[in-house]
Amino acid sequence: MAAAEALPVCDPTLLADIRRYGKFDPTGCYQCGSCTLTCDLVDDSATFPRKSIRYALLGLRQPLVQSLDPWVCHDCGDCSVACPRQAEPRISMLTLRRFLSAQYDWTGIAPKLLQSTAWYIGSLVFVAALTFLLILGYHLWYVKMPVGGFVTTPMGLDHMFPLIIYYTLTVTLLPLLLLLSRVVRIWRLTMSAEERASIPFSTYVAEFWTYVYQSMTHSLMRKCPDRGRWLGHWGLALGTVMMLTIKVFGLKWFQTDNLYPFYNPQRWLGYLATGLILYGMGEIFLGRLRAQKEIYKETRFPDVAFPVLLVLTVLSGLAAHIFRYAGFALTCHFMYAVHIMIATPMLLVEMSFGKWSHMVYRPLALFFLAVRQRAGRQAPAEEVVAHAV
Repeated sequence: MAAAEALPVCDPTLLADIRRYGKFDPTGCYQCGSCTLTCDLVDDSATFPRKSIRYALLGLRQPLVQSLDPWVCHDCGDCSVACPRQAEPRISMLTLRRFLSAQYDWTGIAPKLLQSTAWYIGSLVFVAALTFLLILGYHLWYVKMPVGGFVTTPMGLDHMFPLIIYYTLTVTLLPLLLLLSRVVRIWRLTMSAEERASIPFSTYVAEFWTYVYQSMTHSLMRKCPDRGRWLGHWGLALGTVMMLTIKVFGLKWFQTDNLYPFYNPQRWLGYLATGLILYGMGEIFLGRLRAQKEIYKETRFPDVAFPVLLVLTVLSGLAAHIFRYAGFALTCHFMYAVHIMIATPMLLVEMSFGKWSHMVYRPLALFFLAVRQRAGRQAPAEEVVAHAV
């Protein structure tokens, strides 16, 4: 007879740790299961929010950190509407995702930012101020522009393009690499030692399409009652990926002082990405206004920082583009500086540690769930029975 597996250890500090990341007070829950029955995304492999909340209340830290269920949740809020005790499971799941994001980060920065609004705002302001000093230093010392000329001399943008290419690649690829560096850590935290040892690499390869598909389509959100919400998120994700792809692979072609006709791909691809992002953000904001107020209370700064910064980045970039084509060189120059000062902290802080990271974590969780399911289907019948015992 196989040795019995060790039971999970109860950690009495878990609940207090979770509450540092937001409201988590489901003490009124009496496990009726209404939230789980209401959710259209629940299946045999993901039974939330009931199970995840129960782990937290019982102090089961390891099963909670190992759970992928909070990432299957797409935050529609139906569970909070259905709850007869107003225990607000949607808000609890939102807090759990912040808590898990902090566990995945190996730098120790994410816990500070996700627990403290002062830290979050301070980091954004610090990076923006540092960016301003870099812009100022570039013009005064590298270009050797006199101080008076800095604020009065109209000039094109071509003088900075050789350096700005390396700058843009740095502030774009650094947070992406930081996110990718957490993949192994998430794999070790969420997949048990037995799963890591027994699931062959070929299974991960076979299911990799799940990560790509979920990243591109957000297909689970289409099961939610509000289809417009899915369309908005899909447009936002597609526009963001398009813009990042252009910035990484087509920056020399996209970032130029040449004035192209409207039908040139250099212009309409940028307009298309901008339109998708603004449409997605508009649909999300309108959805929040249409929804019942209690569903969206307890929203914290990290939840709104990403959409606000993204909209400001897009609008400032669009304004610089319009001023350039209209012939206002000096105004374009200043607007471009503002654009960089907004975009840099959005990329370095928000993409690396904020809500934007969910665009990586959620499809990654669905990928690992698909790997588990495929491995379970491939397991011999006697092995499945042995695990059940």
